[in-house]
Amino acid sequence: MLRSKASRWAAAPYLVWMVLFIVVPLGIVVWYALTNSDGQVTLANLTSIGRYASVFGRSLLLAADSLTKRGFHYFFPYLWGDTEQLKKDIQASLRFKMVPPRPKGLATAVQGLGLGALLLVVLSGLIWFILWRNGSSFAGLALETHKNVTLLIELYLIGHGCMALLHFFVWQRNKAR
Repeated sequence: MLRSKASRWAAAPYLVWMVLFIVVPLGIVVWYALTNSDGQVTLANLTSIGRYASVFGRSLLLAADSLTKRGFHYFFPYLWGDTEQLKKDIQASLRFKMVPPRPKGLATAVQGLGLGALLLVVLSGLIWFILWRNGSSFAGLALETHKNVTLLIELYLIGHGCMALLHFFVWQRNKAR
């Protein structure tokens, strides 16, 4: 829960970001999913997406499972102004101390960013598919956007792997002492 007026104002950019990059794209997806290239209502796009349903479905199920088990606030506490644990974890990291995963902490915020990146990749891929299927002139732009958003997942995986190696080396060093 946001405790002060300043906290609420600090969360405003995140709210704008969520509307611009989640609600608006979802509206675009729904529009193109339910219309053809002439703008007439159709269900043909939804029936032809079956070839890719397993990919979209597994990705969305993974993200939904994580969010329903832990809750949105668990992965994105800073959106509610709940930054106490996050601040502690960042301060410990700046002192070169290993930060264990904790609720509302740095590790869970990073997991939340990974889930967000996964959802953006799935959503941008779905937007591209629908635009391409309708023969839209925006399909090329949507594909480029999808490729760029996919870079977020690649960076996330590389960063995650590097942190895993760092944790392993610190664990080995501490074990040898």
